[in-house]
Amino acid sequence: MHEFSVVSSLLENCEQIAKDNQASKVLAIHLEIGERSGVNADLLKRAFLDFKIGSICEDAELFIRLVKVKLFCENCKQSSQAVGINYTQCPLCGSSSVAIIEGNEMLLLRLEME
Repeated sequence: MHEFSVVSSLLENCEQIAKDNQASKVLAIHLEIGERSGVNADLLKRAFLDFKIGSICEDAELFIRLVKVKLFCENCKQSSQAVGINYTQCPLCGSSSVAIIEGNEMLLLRLEME
């Protein structure tokens, strides 16, 4: 379960950001997780509950916004949301000349600190 290492890295980043901003605690962490990021949001939340104990994030709430896969088609020059798990074909024109432009990332959007 690589969510443990993801949470560990997330907490390290949050602690550094809090330190850089002279904050004594982190109250909320806002993440964006793409459905193709390879991170399971439910497992991440569970790991966060265990790993935050004793850290500057101990009282923090974790907010996760899930992002669907968005494709860009080189053939029709349109962007569209992928249909189901078909990430290799444009849902508009059927071309296989597509690239994922959203939905494969995990981003730390915002920290609320005091």
